Amino acid sequence: MFKLPWDKSSSRNRSVPPTGPNLPAPETASAGADPAQFAPGTRTIYSARQPILDRQQEVFGYELLFRSGPENRFTATDPELASAVSIEQNATAIGLDRLVGDRRAFVNLSRGALLAEYHRILPRERAVIELLENIPADPEVMEACRRVKADGYMLALDDFTNAPESYPFLDVVDLVKVDLRLWKDALDPRALEPLKQRGVKLLAEKVETIEEKNAALRAGYDLLQGYYFQKPQMIETRDLPPSKLSVLRFLAETSRDDASMERLEELFRQDVGLTMRLLRYLNSAAFGWRHEVSSIGHALALMGISPLRKWAMMMGMMSLCDDRPHELMVTALSRARFSERLAPPSGLAQHEHELFLTGMLSMVDTMVGRPADEILGGLSVSPTVREAVLAGSEPLGPVLKLVTAYERGDWDTVDEMRRDTEYAQVDDEQLDRAYVDSVEWAEATAA
Repeated sequence: MFKLPWDKSSSRNRSVPPTGPNLPAPETASAGADPAQFAPGTRTIYSARQPILDRQQEVFGYELLFRSGPENRFTATDPELASAVSIEQNATAIGLDRLVGDRRAFVNLSRGALLAEYHRILPRERAVIELLENIPADPEVMEACRRVKADGYMLALDDFTNAPESYPFLDVVDLVKVDLRLWKDALDPRALEPLKQRGVKLLAEKVETIEEKNAALRAGYDLLQGYYFQKPQMIETRDLPPSKLSVLRFLAETSRDDASMERLEELFRQDVGLTMRLLRYLNSAAFGWRHEVSSIGHALALMGISPLRKWAMMMGMMSLCDDRPHELMVTALSRARFSERLAPPSGLAQHEHELFLTGMLSMVDTMVGRPADEILGGLSVSPTVREAVLAGSEPLGPVLKLVTAYERGDWDTVDEMRRDTEYAQVDDEQLDRAYVDSVEWAEATAA
């Protein structure tokens, strides 16, 4: 649980796997492989897939499942990070062609991943976005769902049990997944009739026997998934991850208002891991490009700056949360989010991306283990961000100083900044709300 930076004593009051046509079985590394045969710097990454069949028992698609190791089970403690890792690795490190062939990819999204729009790096014609069952139907989430639909993605509701809190989602989803183990009326055609009348497709999950399969078909389900057909298949591959410094540079460049494809191309040229991910991503038939990508510049132009920004944010979160102490990660991420949230009330709404980067880079020396000026000298960040971090210069520096003072509970500096600085005119309520949101988001992300 997060804590406010003050307490009451403070002076402040504040079976046999069916295989679709043209779909090769996924490759796996040999269990007895000698690690020495792999290239230096590479690592093994894992995923899993489970087929989803139609009424003719042809493969309609595959649900892609997060796996952090060789165990064929979900081992993550944080759904936010699991969503980001799963989407990024499946799309760019393993490749959707290998995972789903010409079928649809069902991808789980947590609340944070939904609001951050991580799905945008997936092809809209091929991806089905699954809303995890614990996502609340609050206004922010419902608006995000409508954006997903407006973007052309298919939307699914996971683990439907006819609970009233799920009803708002029925107005926006295309498909409802019903877990046969969780809803006692799951195989009652009368109970399913209101869902059918809404025009949504119905998918029966946890189908484990031939009797359940036949009952689901009689009840009118359109799609079927479960151990009766196939347990999740493990897929592993060797991956050359990009360096942390390259990821920081990628994040820095895409955060600039004047982000340059030329500077990005030069960055990708310097990191084989980044380039391999980009080319695997765009050469995938799942994305429907008419021609194979011929160059790094061509690949970047095809992808476009908005999806690149989403990708950079995901990679940045994954990289910085990789091997640093948990509390350091929470602080870096919350500071970035806090700075971003203060952009509108500080009159800097057009600098939200830069303020997020400023907050994150304010701890880059601790995260990377090198002096901040040395690291920033090697990053393509705007002079505005660089000077804010190193010298506290306006317009972004005062917001960063306000944020760090608030974190420490240094109320004299907070009041001084708000009194004497044009870019720190933020009231108590705005500060408190932005801080709470930022720490909640950071703890969920770095858990």
